[in-house]
Amino acid sequence: MTDYYSDFDDAFTKQSDGDITKDVNVDAIFNSLSNIIMTTQGERRMLPTFACNVKHLLFEPVDEVTARLIAENIVDAIKIWDSRIDITSFDIEPIYDENLYKCRLNFMIYENGEPASVDFILTR
Repeated sequence: MTDYYSDFDDAFTKQSDGDITKDVNVDAIFNSLSNIIMTTQGERRMLPTFACNVKHLLFEPVDEVTARLIAENIVDAIKIWDSRIDITSFDIEPIYDENLYKCRLNFMIYENGEPASVDFILTR
């Protein structure tokens, strides 16, 4: 299997030689997606438009309208900031009693045509 993409392990796990473990291929893409989604615009120095603006939406009422706005923000940001994938679907489910959103992003990796998905929860 060829390594198309690589990134450092964002948990900073050390290898036996003391170097930081690297994530490759789909794990590197997961790191990128996490950075895009969890960063607020303006937080990244020298690149103020990087990321998506969903944190402020998490303080809005948990409903279908807010869920749609969150989904649009995430999909738009990923299309701008990560050209390695093609989003096939994004599902978001508001969980009213817990004030959170369950999300699933399904995508295709351009380099090898491999389908992948990532599940995550957005909460205040």
